[in-house]
Amino acid sequence: MRLDLLEYAWLTSFQITKKNHDEVKILLRDDVKFPVLGKDKRGHVICLAKPKRRDDGLVSYLGLLFDLDNEIHKRFLWQTFKASVFHLSMHVAASNFEAYAEWSRDKNIDSATYIAGMIEDATVRAYLKTLWTPFINDVALANTLSYLKMKPVHLISNPTLCLMTSVISHFSMGTIKGQASGKLKTDANEIVSSLNNIEGVMQKEILKMAKTEQKEDFPQSSWDLSLNYKIALADSMYPILQGYGKTSEVPSLLYAEHHEDNSIFYGKEVPSEKEVKNNLDSALNLLKATINEDEIQNNLIEKSLDSEVTQIFSAWEAKEAGQKKILESYRLLAGDTRFRSFEFPREDFSEYLHGKNILSSPIRRVLEKLRLYKNQTGEDFKHEAGLLDMQEAIQVIASKSQRTDVFVRDELQTREDAWAIIIDTSHSLEFFTGEVRGIALCLSEVAKDLFSNQNAWSEFAFGDKFYIIKDFSENYTNRIRARIGGLEHGGMSYIPDALLLAAEALKRRTEEIRLLVVVSDFFPSGYIDAEDTLLRCVKKIEKSGMGVIGIGVKSRAVRNYFRINCIVSNPYELMKKFVQAFFEFSSTA
Repeated sequence: MRLDLLEYAWLTSFQITKKNHDEVKILLRDDVKFPVLGKDKRGHVICLAKPKRRDDGLVSYLGLLFDLDNEIHKRFLWQTFKASVFHLSMHVAASNFEAYAEWSRDKNIDSATYIAGMIEDATVRAYLKTLWTPFINDVALANTLSYLKMKPVHLISNPTLCLMTSVISHFSMGTIKGQASGKLKTDANEIVSSLNNIEGVMQKEILKMAKTEQKEDFPQSSWDLSLNYKIALADSMYPILQGYGKTSEVPSLLYAEHHEDNSIFYGKEVPSEKEVKNNLDSALNLLKATINEDEIQNNLIEKSLDSEVTQIFSAWEAKEAGQKKILESYRLLAGDTRFRSFEFPREDFSEYLHGKNILSSPIRRVLEKLRLYKNQTGEDFKHEAGLLDMQEAIQVIASKSQRTDVFVRDELQTREDAWAIIIDTSHSLEFFTGEVRGIALCLSEVAKDLFSNQNAWSEFAFGDKFYIIKDFSENYTNRIRARIGGLEHGGMSYIPDALLLAAEALKRRTEEIRLLVVVSDFFPSGYIDAEDTLLRCVKKIEKSGMGVIGIGVKSRAVRNYFRINCIVSNPYELMKKFVQAFFEFSSTA
């Protein structure tokens, strides 16, 4: 299976954390410069920086500029990305930042955050060296790149930031970068010595659990034994930092979780292979494994790394090229429409799953049962396998019926349909974000099950930008589902432009029945005479032979524009009312 960057992150994080998408949200963002680890109301959020290709062909990642025509650069980028996925995922699996809440209450927040982060980094390193040795080479490489791009401590003017940087450098590479005073060295050595001690304590606990066959499940009680030790260490570190004054930064390694400002790095050039080789042994020596050490030594060359790098970047570049082609096709179709840009929605698979869990009854319960039945024969032409009768299946979903006779024999399925679903995500619908996203999810799940040909339906979103959720050429994969989960609201409501553009895309389909399903509050905005323009657009599309159904979100305005329409307050109302509208359309098609 060819994985791209996000799919790799999904798979690897699951292996490390043993948590599903609805427990840990993993995001890949090109507007995030460095990784961020946080929480929302449902659990942990790992937000990874996405390598971003610039106009000059170089790829920006973690503040560095990589040349993907350079095989060394590709390898460095990939290993650093892997180290980032591991580091943040391991914090989710093993760290307990909440344990420092009471301790930090009367402390300087930046100093307390730094101290807790360093202690939990020691915990992560303990797990790396005992249970996750395959990542050692990647982490060592990422540590080396961070060290080489780190400012020498004598060039850092803030004393506290200078000490913090010294500790990071010493802990990750075994030496302080730059010229440090005697007191700075002494204090940094004392802190690092304490971090090494807590790492050793954690290693013993982990090995003990591994021997008692608890390797795959780490109950909180297993590391709570060392919690008092950690708090005592935090108590000893804090006055040392406070003795140097204050800083508004919480520095960290390039690939690790960041807390806003991080000025300890300089320059955008990627270190040379020679520079990395000259320093890599120092990073590796600190990560010597307590088990499987022979395996680590044998893997230093990592013969499989070249093929891994080739595969991952091939998949990434193929995905980029495919998306660029799709976007360009809509730019060409757009003509004189007013859209500011053409984009894919940001991806959030966890939000999709959350919505699916809430709304999947009756969709999941009915349609999954239908797929389980074997083909049966009889005098009635309806069967429990074959091609779905769309009208019958939608009616079953709407009524929450247990009927399963919604299939027809292939030779009796004569009408072919194509749908284009259009979702208004403009600012005017921002208060109905959950409802709009839920409606998009429900329509997508119905279309996915009702169409045997997944290229016969598409889905778009719009404000004053046009978003491709699913192009006709794309299959309904988890990446498409993630786009639904990532739908956000903003901008004016260019409904006429969205209708015309979606109609142009639908016009190219050869199916007998072509249907536009539009979800909006139907208050177009952004230019003069938007209402009259919308009326003309609907009439133009209907005259061309395409069908149009309007779904008004808590709005009767839909009746001003669409002959066939329904009004819904939430996704739960969608199925029944949409079925009625669909039947009305079908009777006239």
